[in-house]
Amino acid sequence: MTDIIDRELQNTPWWVDPAAELIQRLPAGRYRVLNWIGRRGADPFWARMPAELGSLFFRCDLRDGIMREVCLTGRYEPQETALLQQILRSGMTFVDVGANWGYFTLCAAHLVGRTGRVVSMEVDPRACRTLRANIERNKLEAVTLLEIAASDAPGVLRLHEYEPCANESGNFGLTGAEAKGNSHRQFDVAASPIDDVLDRAGIAQVDLLKMDIEGSEGRALAGLRRALGDRRIKFLLLEVHPQYLRDQGTSVERIVADLRGYGYRAWKIDHSPSAHRRIASGKMEITSALTPLADMDDLGPWPHLLWA
Repeated sequence: MTDIIDRELQNTPWWVDPAAELIQRLPAGRYRVLNWIGRRGADPFWARMPAELGSLFFRCDLRDGIMREVCLTGRYEPQETALLQQILRSGMTFVDVGANWGYFTLCAAHLVGRTGRVVSMEVDPRACRTLRANIERNKLEAVTLLEIAASDAPGVLRLHEYEPCANESGNFGLTGAEAKGNSHRQFDVAASPIDDVLDRAGIAQVDLLKMDIEGSEGRALAGLRRALGDRRIKFLLLEVHPQYLRDQGTSVERIVADLRGYGYRAWKIDHSPSAHRRIASGKMEITSALTPLADMDDLGPWPHLLWA
């Protein structure tokens, strides 16, 4: 089979930059236009991150929702992107747990520079191929890619394809939550506690750890007990999936209680459409999107939290 990760991919097609400029000027409806372009299709090509995120190359397949959004709007999850820009500086250490094809890895590599460190953990072998190509294309010597799942103990996990539309070129993602009647492909993957990963890498302190692993955050945080207890994690950017957590026998409330038990405090990140648009357009500071997490707060169906 032809290798889909081709270092000789074409450069950005001529029409992509004008389309991106138009989309970024739209007052509304930009995601309808994005999705229309995704259906139009194009062979994968080398696109570039925006200048303020280093202009790094990334392999872009417009059928992939995240790649499409970055290519045509210049951002994915602008709230989290702004937090990386606020926190990370040259020489710092960033750990990307659930790196996918590497959007946040590339952002962080630019922000921490050659003197910093980035450790990217990704379990989907298809995403790893793309992430590895992105690292090599940009000659990112500060980035270490680990094709491994974050868990509470070493071993092997059986994970399921997250998206029914996943393919060898995009829409990556695996989850430990086994939905009833799930006919998606299964993958047996190596797993390790993040504590062990940090020890093997000789990392004494992590300035920012981002975790987005589709419901496996309960097991992953259990494998981070030593680092959390020793306050080796300065900031934790956590995306939580309540339904998948319940499928695996835990809950958002349990995670919140455990992290507070380690002495961390939390802020909810506003992910409303209004905050998303205003932060993406530079009309809202990220600090305005953070609200201290109170004991009785309703976290909603898909909370994004910053811990310190």
